[in-house]
Amino acid sequence: MKDDGGRVLIEGWYDTADPLGAEEMAALEAMPSIDDDLKREMGLAWTEGEPETLSERILLPALNIRGLTSGNTGALARNVIPNTAVAALGIRLVKGNEAAHLRQLVIDHIERQGFHVVSEDPDMETRLRYPRIAKVTSGGGYPAARTEMGNPFVQEIIAAGSAAADRAFGPGSLVLAPGLGGTLPLYLFTDVAGKPAVNVPVANHDNNQHAPDENLRIANLWYAIDLYAALLTMPIQAY
Repeated sequence: MKDDGGRVLIEGWYDTADPLGAEEMAALEAMPSIDDDLKREMGLAWTEGEPETLSERILLPALNIRGLTSGNTGALARNVIPNTAVAALGIRLVKGNEAAHLRQLVIDHIERQGFHVVSEDPDMETRLRYPRIAKVTSGGGYPAARTEMGNPFVQEIIAAGSAAADRAFGPGSLVLAPGLGGTLPLYLFTDVAGKPAVNVPVANHDNNQHAPDENLRIANLWYAIDLYAALLTMPIQAY
């Protein structure tokens, strides 16, 4: 489903992603280079998508393997030929994508590889009729959201955040990212309510998010208090 560089090969995968505006492209150009430092920290000689940066790749729809199972290994290994292999895939949407559409693109791609796709465990008749069978099930999903950086509300957020960042780290230290990965139903604000929404993260980059040892550095907590105080005391406008 991917080439050697990590680009998704599924037909039409990138077609519905909304293009970035001029402000977003400028923000990407201004972002500090972090990829080499991250690779050294994690012991990685190479990552998918190079020479594109992580910040650029986050703005594209992603297809990831979240887990693989088949048979047993280690102390539980047995002389038994596994009759199934299971892969858990995660689809990460960007603005413009629809979950059902990308899900169907995956199914269509599997069928083009010669598999008969089913949604339930195949019965004996199906197993005898088709040499290659893939059972595909899926959970829920919802649209991605992105508010243009030129939006007046976003500009006020940037001004308030810049003041807090300048006090903490010096002039010009605020980093603006056009988009971030995450599972947040922000579309309820942008698409349903028709209001702008901005994500303001405060965690340290090595916080082991979603892991048993997830953490927040104390310095980040103090900065977060100052940052959100600046946001909560900014002038209120109706948008």
